Amino acid sequence: MLRSIARKWSRWPAAAALVALLFIAYGINLMSRSRVLQASIQREVMLLDELSRMNDELHRVSLVHRVDISAQQHQWPRESGKLRQLAAGISERYAGLPGMDRLQQDLGRVIHQADSLHALAMAKGGHVADPRALEAIFHIMMQRAQKVIDGTAREVHEKGLSSHTASLNDRWNEAQFLLVTACLLAIVLAWLVAMRSDLLRESRLRSEQLAQAKSTLERTNRELRETMLSKEEKEVMIKEIHHRVKNNLQIVKSLIRFQMDQVKDARTLELFNECVNRVSAMALVHEQTYLSKDLANIDVGTYLAQLTRDLCQAYAIDIRLEHDIRIQVPTLGVDTLIPMGLLINEVISNSLKYAFRGRDRGTIIVHIDGSDGGLHLRIGDDGVGLPDRSRWERPNSLGMDLIHTLADQLDTTVHLMPGQGTVYELRPKQSALARKRRA
Repeated sequence: MLRSIARKWSRWPAAAALVALLFIAYGINLMSRSRVLQASIQREVMLLDELSRMNDELHRVSLVHRVDISAQQHQWPRESGKLRQLAAGISERYAGLPGMDRLQQDLGRVIHQADSLHALAMAKGGHVADPRALEAIFHIMMQRAQKVIDGTAREVHEKGLSSHTASLNDRWNEAQFLLVTACLLAIVLAWLVAMRSDLLRESRLRSEQLAQAKSTLERTNRELRETMLSKEEKEVMIKEIHHRVKNNLQIVKSLIRFQMDQVKDARTLELFNECVNRVSAMALVHEQTYLSKDLANIDVGTYLAQLTRDLCQAYAIDIRLEHDIRIQVPTLGVDTLIPMGLLINEVISNSLKYAFRGRDRGTIIVHIDGSDGGLHLRIGDDGVGLPDRSRWERPNSLGMDLIHTLADQLDTTVHLMPGQGTVYELRPKQSALARKRRA
């Protein structure tokens, strides 16, 4: 009988070894898949850096265009060719990643249009009937090129990093399941080893095996943790991206101000100043995102206070200015705050430039309300008002066109309120309200 029991217990070591091999194979496979995902995330982060560098190159090419026009140089073909080569190189190196299938084609089409505009400006020798209109069209082409690059970066975020991060979370769940199962198996094996040790009088073998199993599990757990991004690391990475975007926008502002130092025309300086204010409004959002503890909810009051202060400093008007600011929405996300900040920037800029001429005091109005139906805004001033209220719905300037475009991005319709001054009211669209009700 003792021999029969001994034969039965002698089979457990072989069975335990087989199970251990299966667990080891599964653990190696899990670590290998995690390394592949980590490599993909690293490659996508490198792609984002490349796209940021392409954005810098795009701004530099835009400066080259202005230098060519003003100094009658011919650096544009070489620099635009470098930009095309950079786009082709990125598309080739990162083929297969989100957005790479159409980056080169879309960007090449926009650069081709910019080439035509540049050639037209150079062929006219700088004596175009309306050089500001041609320059504005060229600026829009550059904005489209930047939208192509920004859209590609957004697609990398949404379809690449987000997907791979979710996959890493799945691998982490698998690792937890593996560890729990391994712990349960270790307990069972410990019990079996203890029973076998009692039968074979090898009590010390049990403690040594348990210590070795614990050490192996801790080492495996540590290696798995090192191959995965924690929640804190992901937040740090996202904050770093916002910080880099803010720094890049600050570089853009510096380049524009550098170009302003070379311009003497008052109207051109005003256009440059408006461009700087728009870039500042976007950079401020990314700065507030970087400083915010909750990346999905940015303090609206702090953002608007900083934006209003920057605009007043930019225009430096010599009147007593009051602020009628009422904010009922404490926080907003980046996707909503950027178009809203640009819209407020346009309206307040117009107020500071035109609304208080011949007056010694004035009021800036910003009211923001929100509900389940969407955003409701009132933005404007109590100044002299528009000279012709019947024409405001037909934009004849870039600023007014931006107001209508940004209102559409916020799913709102814009209306000019009657009464003193110029106050725009933005109401949620009916389609947006219907979607909210269905949701």
